[in-house]
Amino acid sequence: MFDTAHSILKKILLEQPNSFNALHLTALVFRKMGNYEKSIELFNKIIISNPFHAESINNLASVYWDIGELKLAESYYLKAIEVDNCFADAFHNLANLQIALGDHLSAESNLYKAISHDSSKLEYYFSLGLLLSELGRFDEALKCQNKVLGLTSVNTNIYFQIFNNFMYMHRYQDALEFADLAIVGRKLDDLQLCELLIGKAIIFWLFDNEEEGLLAINLSEAINTILPHENSNNSNLKNNQVFHGFLKKLFQYRRFNPILYEKNEKSTIYFISESHSFSANGVTVDYNNSLHTIKSLLITGAKIFHLVQSEANKSKSSLDILLKGLPAKSTVVIGFGEIDCRINEGIFKYCVKYNKNPKLIIIEMIEKYIEMLKLAADENECSLIIYGVPSPHPHTFEGFKEEDIEEFKLLVSNFNSQLSFLCETNNIPFLDIYKITNLKGVSNLIYHIDTNHVEPKVIPELFKRLVEA
Repeated sequence: MFDTAHSILKKILLEQPNSFNALHLTALVFRKMGNYEKSIELFNKIIISNPFHAESINNLASVYWDIGELKLAESYYLKAIEVDNCFADAFHNLANLQIALGDHLSAESNLYKAISHDSSKLEYYFSLGLLLSELGRFDEALKCQNKVLGLTSVNTNIYFQIFNNFMYMHRYQDALEFADLAIVGRKLDDLQLCELLIGKAIIFWLFDNEEEGLLAINLSEAINTILPHENSNNSNLKNNQVFHGFLKKLFQYRRFNPILYEKNEKSTIYFISESHSFSANGVTVDYNNSLHTIKSLLITGAKIFHLVQSEANKSKSSLDILLKGLPAKSTVVIGFGEIDCRINEGIFKYCVKYNKNPKLIIIEMIEKYIEMLKLAADENECSLIIYGVPSPHPHTFEGFKEEDIEEFKLLVSNFNSQLSFLCETNNIPFLDIYKITNLKGVSNLIYHIDTNHVEPKVIPELFKRLVEA
């Protein structure tokens, strides 16, 4: 009730114009009301008269962060720490800002300093656990996240973070057991409950448990009615709504197309990707004159951009865990790139923001990607097949300018062309999902099951064309 609070504070300041507490609280209220100019003005006034009040400096830094002045915010967090070198909240805030700036090394150091000055605050462990997960140090992250569980059961966001860690580590049984533990505890809100139920449904789809998968999907149906107007910018909500709808269609698809899922005991082809691997799971394909069953393996949200970075990250670590866990001489389809090639994120958004040439970015990225995969395949004694990026569904263009759409269509085409060229150069089989789904730069709507994913029936067709080629 910020308007009411502001009204009361004005009355107090009329009587006591120099009241430090009233001035400080007013500056905070201005921030909460979105009146950043007034908040900055008042915090500066307070700091001039109280230059050693570290909390005011810390709060001013947070206002600068709110308005996108990240480097200025960082300098004020550092000033707050200079004034009080035991100020745990300032170390924590500085660390989170440094994560946003990509300075993970400094962020980790400052999170440990925050904890050393105040080991009772669960949010410090929570932030450290998130950072360690992002860096692909899953075991260390789990230790922090278990510490949060030990301190309190109030922060229920921790349940999904631990579940996600198990998923990146491909410890699926642990993920299921932990999800059940969280659900039985009945401390989750509706969104958190649906997140875990959809996570369970993903595991049940990947491991062919139709009965349990459909049960989890039905129980998570509320994901499509959870305060959509209030959560319109909630990426977790949007992603889980997509997953929910996609999995629901896949379970139905398998039921009505059993011929695609004829089991054989001879051999398995592994398909590693983000959610685009789901369509391939369990499908029978003819490759090298014998039948194979596709076994899909998941790295949530992974982009090629992540996989070619020199720094450690969760996608690289998760892929490494997967490849090391496969039987020797395995055939592996690698299918990343679709998230890199979306009109609202990835390469296109980056090039628009920084005025870069998409073609040059694509060439450099794909060269690193193929080189990285070749090295990984050699180290893990597996044979590679590369899966391209489907033509974009026309519904994904809604709200974009015509010139942006045409430029984006060219980007996806160039991306697949470069991928195809380097696969041919390196004698790697290429599943050209773009070619089979394309009609003048957009999906021909023959194979898409929703606006993001293709139907399972396209997978055997791709292998058939691979053999014919």
